[in-house]
Amino acid sequence: MSAHLAGFMIAFLGWIPPLAIYFAKRNKSQFVRYHSAEAANFQLTLLIPYVFAGALFVGLGVFFGDLTWIGSLFIALTWIVSIVLGVLGASGANKGAWYRYPVSIRLLK
Repeated sequence: MSAHLAGFMIAFLGWIPPLAIYFAKRNKSQFVRYHSAEAANFQLTLLIPYVFAGALFVGLGVFFGDLTWIGSLFIALTWIVSIVLGVLGASGANKGAWYRYPVSIRLLK
């Protein structure tokens, strides 16, 4: 459960706690391994919109100073998606379900 919730607390570095849990507990519990891998995969997938939004923020800030709010909006929307889906994943793990994120690139299995 903590692997799912740690992701949105650290924003774009949210892949570190689930990955640490994955490597520490992957041989002890299949359930913990599955959920930490799902959370790490989802947080690593979220790096793509975070990088895009950050580049948009900086690019617009350099060339069009008044439009930096667009990059900020994309960063905020990505973070909100991370919160909502992270809470759904954590509640699924708490109930004993095998929660799978709807949008995620599967890097860890």
